[in-house]
Amino acid sequence: MKKLFVMIALMLPMAVMAQEEKDATGVVPEGEKALRLAAELSKYGYANDDALSLIQAARISKKAGFTLEDKKKVEGDKGQPGSKAGKKGQVSVEPAKLLADAKAKAGDDGVLLALIDDVNSNVRGAVGGPKYGESHVNAGSSDLYEVNFKAGESAMVIVVGDGDTDLDLYVYDNNGTLVARDADYTDDCVVTFTPRRTGKFTVKIVNRGSVYNSYLIGTN
Repeated sequence: MKKLFVMIALMLPMAVMAQEEKDATGVVPEGEKALRLAAELSKYGYANDDALSLIQAARISKKAGFTLEDKKKVEGDKGQPGSKAGKKGQVSVEPAKLLADAKAKAGDDGVLLALIDDVNSNVRGAVGGPKYGESHVNAGSSDLYEVNFKAGESAMVIVVGDGDTDLDLYVYDNNGTLVARDADYTDDCVVTFTPRRTGKFTVKIVNRGSVYNSYLIGTN
C-alpha cells in the first residue's frame, strides 16, 4: 500500500496552462480531479502490469460515478495509425474493464483478489458524476471537438492519453483565437479558462507521435 500512496501523491499536482483570463485559483473541480487521477492510475497499471493500480482506478471511478458519453468529433486530420509494433499504452476509467484486467494480472494473489471483490461488491457510486468521452487520434494528426461554454464561468478541458505519444491540447473561440493550451511533452493535458462570451469553442487534440494514441476527454 505504501507504494500506492507514494504514487498517488506524485500524481496529484495539476498543471494549469496559459489561459484567456486566468481563473483566480486555477482549481480543477473535485470530480474532474478524480477522473484525471483514475485515468493516470489505470495508465500506470497497464504500463507496468500493476493490478493494484487498476483496482484503485476502478474504486475511484465507481465512487465518482463517471459517465461515458458519445463526444462526436467535428473533423480533423485523418493521419495514419502508425506501426503497432511499439504500441504498449492503454487507459480506461470503466470499472468493469479495470477490475477484469486487474483480475487477469492478479493471478492467485489472495489479497488482490479480495480487493477486487470488495470494489465489485461494496463500493457504491455517486449519481451525476463527471462525463467523459474516449477515442483515439492517429499518428501525426489531430481531432477536433465543438464544446459550448458560458461567459464568466470557469471552463475546463482534460485529456489523458495512453502514454505512447505526446499529445497537445488547444482551445479556440468562434473567431479562431487561441484562448488556452497545454503543449508540454506529455499526453496529460488540462486547461482552465474563463470565456468572455457564451458560445461554441473548438477543442483540438494533436498527436505529435508516430503511433496512434487512445485518450479520454472530459469537459465541464
